[in-house]
Amino acid sequence: YCNIFVPNIFSPNADGQNDVLYVRGQGISQLHFVVYNRWGQQVFESRDAHHGWDGTYQGQQAETGVYSYYVSGVVQDGQFVSKRGTVMLVR
Repeated sequence: YCNIFVPNIFSPNADGQNDVLYVRGQGISQLHFVVYNRWGQQVFESRDAHHGWDGTYQGQQAETGVYSYYVSGVVQDGQFVSKRGTVMLVR
């Protein structure tokens, strides 16, 4: 059993706390994490649980606001899991 968790707020302001948005969970053997802005543009993608979104898009700080995400993965027993949601980026 795997519980995928994505925080609903993060603050990439270089204070050392919540600066990067990561997918959390145990037993994930494969991962696909995508973040979209309010216009539906993909601003981040990762297939590595250790590579999270740092709040940038095309080398610039992304705007403060609400972003949507889709995360899917395969857990160690072979079960496919997925989750959609939103995250607030604050500075």
